[in-house]
Order: sequence, then structure tokens, then C-alpha cells
Amino acid sequence: MSRSFEAAMIPTAPSFAERGRSLLRQLLTMGQTRLEMLGLEVEREVSALGRELRLAAICIIAVWLSATALLLWIAVAFPRQVGLWILGVLCVLFAITGLVSWRVLQRVTRRERLFSRVAEQLRQDAQALESLTGADPHE
Repeated sequence: MSRSFEAAMIPTAPSFAERGRSLLRQLLTMGQTRLEMLGLEVEREVSALGRELRLAAICIIAVWLSATALLLWIAVAFPRQVGLWILGVLCVLFAITGLVSWRVLQRVTRRERLFSRVAEQLRQDAQALESLTGADPHE
């Protein structure tokens, strides 16, 4: 009876197989987490691109329709010489508006590289595993 009591009191070191299974469980858990992160990044990117495309399409259609309506109104409402000057000014104004909106769209679409967070997390995982095993990653 004292032997079984002593065996219960003394913690045994985990066997090699148990440590291997534990490490494998950790690796699988880390892999699952990274795949979930990857899926979230893809969803976020698709959502952002969809919003940008819808916004760009709405802007293009609205500007085109308003410019067409304005040009028709100018052609009908003003005498020929005054209408030509107004049309010239509007042409320059539309060109400037197009350039400015193009620059704004460029600035809005700048995002961090796709999967950069996942790649950074994988680097951290590799460093953590290397510190556990004591292996040099550059060997």
C-alpha cells in the first residue's frame, strides 16, 4: 500500500511519446488558428474590394449622368458663344475632378500586403518552436 501511495505522490516525467503527442497537438492547434486567420484575411480583402468597386461604379455613373445633363442644359439654355465658353470651363473642371478622384481612389486602395499578419504570426510560431527545441533556424 505504501508503494502505490509513493507512486501517486511522485510525479513521473512524461514519456517521449507523450511529449511528441503534446507537441503535435500544439502544432495542429497553431495550424488551425493560422488557417482561421487566413480565412478571415481573405474575407476581409474580398469585402474591401467589393466596397471599393461599388463605390467606384456609383461615382462613375453619377458623374457621367450629371455631366451629360449639364452639357445638354448648357447647349439649350445659353447663346452659342457663351455656351462654348461655359462648355470649355466645364471640360477643364471635369478633367480636374477626374484626376482628383483618381488620386483619392489610389490613396484609399493602399492597404497592407495580403496575408501579412498570417506570415508574421507564422514567423513568431517558428521562433517559439525553435526556442523550445534549441535548433538554429538558419542551419
